[in-house]
Amino acid sequence: MALPDISAQFVFRQWIQGKYSYKEASGELGVPGKVVTHRIVSAQRAMSGGTGEHAGHLIGIQFGAPGDIRNLGLQNPNMNTFAPKALQDAFQGHGGSYHDLESDWAEQLLAGTRIRVTVKDKYRMGENRPFSRWVQWIETKPGAPLGIVSELEFGNFSSPQLRAANP
Repeated sequence: MALPDISAQFVFRQWIQGKYSYKEASGELGVPGKVVTHRIVSAQRAMSGGTGEHAGHLIGIQFGAPGDIRNLGLQNPNMNTFAPKALQDAFQGHGGSYHDLESDWAEQLLAGTRIRVTVKDKYRMGENRPFSRWVQWIETKPGAPLGIVSELEFGNFSSPQLRAANP
């Protein structure tokens, strides 16, 4: 039996407000392993090739989100996945803070919680790398009448990998 493709239910928009531009993705997350995934390596490579950065998904493809440019932003690789051992002292841990959030969502979804997210990257005008990723999500536990709203903001700081790729 084929897995459902829920990629069309995610909403994307971009806008300019004052001296910043924004890129936003929102939608209800699908349960990992129970929805079609859409990785587009060529889109990731086109965005991040040679930069030292990751082309990170605003909403992870394991949740059924599309893998195209609408859902990608340059991201510090040590936040998107895990920092190399040599950098872990500086991070006071393994890094991967955005990855950790996505892993937590996956566990909750597999346990029956519904999660609706909004992810917003914030850019300085004229730059192609966001300096901030703001995330808000609503978790609705099975049988609960209302969901719980949470939010986090991730600074997208320059990485040693970015500096090495751009001496």
